[in-house]
Amino acid sequence: MNIGRYTARAALRHVARAVLVVVVFSVSTAFSAGEGDPMPEMKLMDVSTDTEVVVAEALSGSVGAIAYMQTSCAACRKELIALKEISAKYPSLKIIAVSVDSGNPARVKRYKDHFGFEFSFLHDPGFQTPELFGFSFTPALVLVDKTGKIAHLKGGYRPGDEVDLEQKILALSGQ
Repeated sequence: MNIGRYTARAALRHVARAVLVVVVFSVSTAFSAGEGDPMPEMKLMDVSTDTEVVVAEALSGSVGAIAYMQTSCAACRKELIALKEISAKYPSLKIIAVSVDSGNPARVKRYKDHFGFEFSFLHDPGFQTPELFGFSFTPALVLVDKTGKIAHLKGGYRPGDEVDLEQKILALSGQ
């Protein structure tokens, strides 16, 4: 009898795990946006104004870049500095940094101010929106075209990446 009960319980556990895997896989892939897809709906708080921003509306009609970052990430800082330099050349480029730091958004605002970033910094302490694009790490970057479609997804940053990024922005801008 104990063997039968153990077998039934073990089988039930295996079925439950299989169902869980299918559900988790379906949820994680059902919401993953890719190149050519419209921007998913995202509403996040601006750390400077403490107002909710609808990201697609903020980028509407312009070439935009969404840079996912953490204040403790050196590669994130380098990518943001590169974006700052690119935006000086192309003022029509709209950049939004999204901090996935857990904790107080005031720390993110201090970071923004310390480095003199003029673009918006939004806060996503639950790391929810990067997963919409399939990202599970920072830095990560999303380029959006003028029609609001995802034009490019890039994970990670290495010095020199800004050259390719600038070329992509030029192409999207029609320059």
